[in-house]
Amino acid sequence: MTTRFTVFALLFAALSAPTAGAETPIKKAERDDIFMVPTADPAMERAFGKARSTLDNFLRMASSPAPGTSDYSVKVAVTDGKNTEYFWVRDFERKGEKFAGTLANEPRMVKKFKNGQRFDFSRNLIVDWTYIDASKRKTFGNFTACALLTREPPQEARKFREQFGLDCD
Repeated sequence: MTTRFTVFALLFAALSAPTAGAETPIKKAERDDIFMVPTADPAMERAFGKARSTLDNFLRMASSPAPGTSDYSVKVAVTDGKNTEYFWVRDFERKGEKFAGTLANEPRMVKKFKNGQRFDFSRNLIVDWTYIDASKRKTFGNFTACALLTREPPQEARKFREQFGLDCD
């Protein structure tokens, strides 16, 4: 039986330029690199569940952002044939039962969209959410990054969490 993989972008493409050296999660994020994860990966399924169970609260906050918060984004599953990639979508808005937003990662396997392209999607395709609180120097949400970090050496995962203010507890 062939193991199917899904592709995840770790962070936004808007991070700093890539640097040479070992492949740390920080360097992968800086390059807007992708991560291949087996379909139905338990850590990723838990991340999806946590994001979906808190999505209503996040959407309320995103509709009326608190001072000092920014970069409200959702991660959306996009399928093109047999390929599924998960992309961050920024500047999203609700349009009745649908959403529209701007793709914030460079597609690698899904060819029907381009980075920066605006597109429509349904709520059931949202698998994660995130925003930044500058006053707390913290990133909230991004549960899929936490799931991906479980695959990294503990010291590299810690560095990543510290650099991006990501709380994975």
